[in-house]
Amino acid sequence: MMSFSIANSILQWSAILLNLLLTIALLRQFNQLSDSIAEFSGMESGLETGSRAPDFEAETLTGETLTLADYMGKVVSFIFVSTHCDACIDKFPALNAFADKAKQAGVEVVLVNTDDDKGTIAGLVQKHGVSLPVLVAPIESNPFARNYRAEAVPSYCLLNPDSYIESAGLLGPKWEKQITQAWTTV
Repeated sequence: MMSFSIANSILQWSAILLNLLLTIALLRQFNQLSDSIAEFSGMESGLETGSRAPDFEAETLTGETLTLADYMGKVVSFIFVSTHCDACIDKFPALNAFADKAKQAGVEVVLVNTDDDKGTIAGLVQKHGVSLPVLVAPIESNPFARNYRAEAVPSYCLLNPDSYIESAGLLGPKWEKQITQAWTTV
């Protein structure tokens, strides 16, 4: 009877110790996640409103090279995307539909693929019926996205006809509101 009681106590203490270790591990994970969320929410994404847009050079899917000068005199919203970003790909149909409305208001919406693979983005654009123009500016070799401070995708940068930043940031619910406001004031 005594050995059963000792075994039971050892088993209980083992369970308590295991529970304590798991709780500590969970708390560490939670703290790391909290730090990541705080870092993400404080992350500066996009250029400051009113600043001059940096020049860039990027290729279209057909190999034509375009620069900031090609967009001078136009209101344009660059949407930075990656073929590895499910959220980006999920937004293609909505962007396509919104781009039609934007175009009617004189705003050009341009996808900027930050990956090196033209074939993958071309295939995704075709698969999803995207009619937006696409620029390819691989983040490893082209400073376009870095210079526009598009640290996360999907993100955007809206330029006025004089190539100054109207708004910039992560592509979320407020983007459509900001771009709609911008085309009514430009």
